[in-house]
Amino acid sequence: MQAKQVKSSLAEYRDIKALMKRAFPENEQSPFWMLRMLALRKTVDFLAWYKDGQFCGISYTAADQNGIFVLYLAVNDAIRSKGFGSKILSALEERRNGRNILLNVEMPDEKAANALQRKKRLEFYERNGYHKTNAWIIDGGAQYLILSLMEQYDLEDYQNLLQRFSFGFYRPDIRM
Repeated sequence: MQAKQVKSSLAEYRDIKALMKRAFPENEQSPFWMLRMLALRKTVDFLAWYKDGQFCGISYTAADQNGIFVLYLAVNDAIRSKGFGSKILSALEERRNGRNILLNVEMPDEKAANALQRKKRLEFYERNGYHKTNAWIIDGGAQYLILSLMEQYDLEDYQNLLQRFSFGFYRPDIRM
C-alpha cells in the first residue's frame, strides 16, 4: 500500500470528500476544511491509500509519543470487502513505531437502526487484532467502544492524545 497526504492537488480529491460524506454519519463528520487544516500539524496524518495506483481508501490519524488515534478509516466503495481495510490497518501498524493504536466504534446495540453494521465493524477490528477495552466514550449523545491494538493500554494516554489533538477543547466523557 502506498500513502499520499490528502491535498487538493490529488486527482482523487473530490472522490475523497465524497467518500468521507458517504462513509460516516453526519453527526460523526467534522468539517472537511477543518480536517485539512489540522492535518498541517506534524502529529496528524490525513492519508489517501493506493494499491498499484488504484485509490483504495483514507485514514485520518492523530499521534503523540505514546499512541496513535484513528479518527477516520474508510475504504473506497468500489472495492469494499476485498481486504483493503485490513491492508490499510496493517500499513498504519507498520508506521506505529511501537506505539499503541486506538480507535472508537459505535457501541453494539441490537435495537439500533444500523445494528448489523455496528456488529460487522467491531468484528472487522477484532479480526485485525484490536481488543475491546473496558472503557467507552460518550460523544454527542452516542456511545462508542474504545478499541486498542495492544491488550494493555493507558486510558490517561488516550485522553491526553485526544486533548492535544483538539488543542484542549475536546474533553472526552469516558466511562468504565
